[in-house]
Amino acid sequence: MELRQLVTLCFVYMALVPDACAGINNLIDGFQRGPSITSLHIRSDIRFRFATTTVYSSIANADIADHETTFDVTLPDAAYITNFTLEIGGVVYPGVIKEREAAKSQYDKAKKKGQSAGHIATNKPRDTNRFKVSLNIAAQTKIKFTLTYNELLQRRRGSYDHTIYIRPRQIVNDFRVEVYIQESRQITYLRVPPLRDDVLINYNSIEQNRLAQVSRPSSTSAHIVYEPSTEEQSLVSQQGLSGLFVVEYDVDRRLDAGDVLVVNGYFVHFFAPHGLDRMRRRILFILDTSGSMVGTKMKQMQTAMIEILDDLHEGDKFNIIEFDGNVQKWQDGISAVPVTQESIESAKQYVKGLVADGWTNIDGAVMQGIKDILADSMDESVPIVIFLTDGEPTTGEMNVNKILANIKTRNTEGVPVFSLSFGDGADFDFLKRLSLQNNGFARKIYEASDADIQLTGFYDEVSSVLVSNVTFRYLDDTVIKNTVSNVIFPNYFAGSELVVTGQLMDTAMTDIPVSIFGESSNGLLELRSSGNTILNDMELTSFDDDSQPTVNFTDIAEKIWAYVNIKQLLDERLRETNQTIRDEIKERATQLALKYNFVTPLTSMVVTKPEQETMVDPNEVEKANQSAWQSGANPGQALIGKSPSFVDSDPHFIVHVKGLDTSVCFDIMGQPGDRLNLVSDDVSGISVTAAIISNKDTPRSRRKRKGGSADQIKETTKTYLGEIRIEGLKTKLSFTPTNWTMDGQRYAWKSSEALKSHRTKVVTDGTGQQIAIIFPNKVLLLVIRHMRTKSQLRMGKVPFLGFYIVEEKGFSWHTHGILGQLLHRRISLRKTKKVDGKTRGKLLVKGNTKKTRKLTATLGTRLNLATNRDTPCWMVQRNGKKLLDGSYRDYLVRDKNSTVTSKRKGRRKRIMKRISGSQ
Repeated sequence: MELRQLVTLCFVYMALVPDACAGINNLIDGFQRGPSITSLHIRSDIRFRFATTTVYSSIANADIADHETTFDVTLPDAAYITNFTLEIGGVVYPGVIKEREAAKSQYDKAKKKGQSAGHIATNKPRDTNRFKVSLNIAAQTKIKFTLTYNELLQRRRGSYDHTIYIRPRQIVNDFRVEVYIQESRQITYLRVPPLRDDVLINYNSIEQNRLAQVSRPSSTSAHIVYEPSTEEQSLVSQQGLSGLFVVEYDVDRRLDAGDVLVVNGYFVHFFAPHGLDRMRRRILFILDTSGSMVGTKMKQMQTAMIEILDDLHEGDKFNIIEFDGNVQKWQDGISAVPVTQESIESAKQYVKGLVADGWTNIDGAVMQGIKDILADSMDESVPIVIFLTDGEPTTGEMNVNKILANIKTRNTEGVPVFSLSFGDGADFDFLKRLSLQNNGFARKIYEASDADIQLTGFYDEVSSVLVSNVTFRYLDDTVIKNTVSNVIFPNYFAGSELVVTGQLMDTAMTDIPVSIFGESSNGLLELRSSGNTILNDMELTSFDDDSQPTVNFTDIAEKIWAYVNIKQLLDERLRETNQTIRDEIKERATQLALKYNFVTPLTSMVVTKPEQETMVDPNEVEKANQSAWQSGANPGQALIGKSPSFVDSDPHFIVHVKGLDTSVCFDIMGQPGDRLNLVSDDVSGISVTAAIISNKDTPRSRRKRKGGSADQIKETTKTYLGEIRIEGLKTKLSFTPTNWTMDGQRYAWKSSEALKSHRTKVVTDGTGQQIAIIFPNKVLLLVIRHMRTKSQLRMGKVPFLGFYIVEEKGFSWHTHGILGQLLHRRISLRKTKKVDGKTRGKLLVKGNTKKTRKLTATLGTRLNLATNRDTPCWMVQRNGKKLLDGSYRDYLVRDKNSTVTSKRKGRRKRIMKRISGSQ
């Protein structure tokens, strides 16, 4: 049978966060359906902290028919893909790494010729990116692929964590994970814990994975094998293994200048001294208490802060700033308070009394914090600012570029600012830039049951400063200056490691004299290194197996040098405000990535096949979600898979709300001619309304009104969304099943368009099924058209529309409307019980409501027309009563020429006046 070589390659690479992942999170997602995995081997070679991970997989289709299947490899943020090969019928097709724009052009050509295209992966685990390959496998054939990627492991809380996430979704006969470690010093700590998910329990567990075999060929090496049998896999689940396979380790530490690896003209210097006392600290906590922090987030922050306050020591100083629309200090009139038993207890009571309410004045809070921390500049303790927020600026200065400029100008002494982005509502890109410009880094805190553990874990990383103002000095005649990475670091934290890398003047050099200077608790610190710490042409440990190492030792120092420099260039580009300089930095980073074959945010992987165009998704996650629907059989499935809220069919509303694993759903029994307010955001100005239409066929039922006679029969017909209007940022859009308009200009559904009105982008898929509307403030909306067959039209069936909110981060806390109000709502399931064979649950509704509400819902399913799958949901009856504010009639738009009623326009004016008045 002829092999149908349809390959879809998609790699989604988000913006890099240097400290966003605790170790290496190599996440191998299994096949979703169809052919089975006959072999899955994962091998990691860790040589001097540099991990090279290779995934080998074979899949076979034993059926007599062709089948499509999907394989996902989910990577840590900090990992770079270096190689991909696909073997079909004995022929190997290699992946080629290209500059992103070039890959985008090639990808678009393949799309125009009707070939398979990539689609966006969703629901990825924490701090990860995803590589996705979809294959159509011919009957009775086998396919093999190999994927390799690199990461320099970061030391956190005293150890390196190498983690592989395994979820093949089946029991695999030939399954094996191997980890090889060789280090420069004796390995003093080695642990392989049991499989777990990515929700943290604690950092101090000592439990071991009983199925992991650990051998120690030498004091500086280790070999770990994890090879559970099919019976052992089935004990976990009939779908096989699912969890994080972790290897934790550390090496011997001394009070010295560290290790310098020298290979073929490149050097890598690792510095992590032991035996130093912690320096005195001056810590300022800036805590967001705006309305969006209400509920669980506030409780988790309070729990974490109580534990953090207990960690403060005598000799430290601290203070707390809490902010919503206003900025308040725990101890006013003083920058920091000495740590005493009384001050700690007072601070705990203050934290316990914090209440979530109001707007988000980020500029005012951080500016006040920097002012306070600088007021004690004569104090010799180490200043640290820890800033937590779950949202974006909504009052005061709201332009993020101006906020960045304000803070950078005020922070004259470069006090480190560490930012915590709590939940999905925070602007993480903005927080990354803020911290990078102020000698810190940003970290995501995921909104989950372990958020308090995430918070305290982050504090543990940055709270204990052992050396400040660390400077590395290499003799001028030994290194090429402009090739050396950062040599100045504001702080060295306990449990971490500093890395410097560069090129040597003489490739034959085996000795690099280096001096390290800094300030410690005992005054000036100076450490020198020469000769005895140099590692050159070191032989790799011979492990007792037949396999060969996946890393070439002669290239390792050069690879680390390229890896570190690309990371630092990308950070430098984020810090820089001058566009010309940003472009120059981008070009340098791109050329390095292409030279060393790294897939980065600036490059993409391309697979070329004979006599076919290349097929690749160029990874434009932020800009080109518009390409996400190109997934083949189920249009929109990739985007809709992560949609928090949508309305479709007659009309069914299905909403994913915070606090519930299962969605909430309800129907709106509108009348033909009604226009519903779906979304109305008084802050951003974005509003969405929809007009109700009905079938022209015979009514589906005849209901006798309560207390009515036989001639008082009410006929009910199926109703749908017949027109959708979207307005925002000076752009007006209108959609019907026949055509659509933008600012009065009419367009056909089947035309392929990529248009822009002011700052709003509109992209059509060219098939006449979907249109994406992309607002610049992180709002992505999708309109889907459902057409009828000729026979259905003759029966009186009407075409209709569906509306989906794919990205909602740009909607403010004050968003309302049938769908809009649920974006910031939190619902918890209190209890369930069986009634007449059905599961009923008691739901508690909180969030952006005037008061907590209770309601009863029934567990059922609703058909998602975009994916053609049933979606489980808690069904709320009577037009979403108690789930929604007010009644159905409160959402009717009475002015047919407007997207919002005059009442809501007046409310918007009042809110905007309040915003402008507080600036």
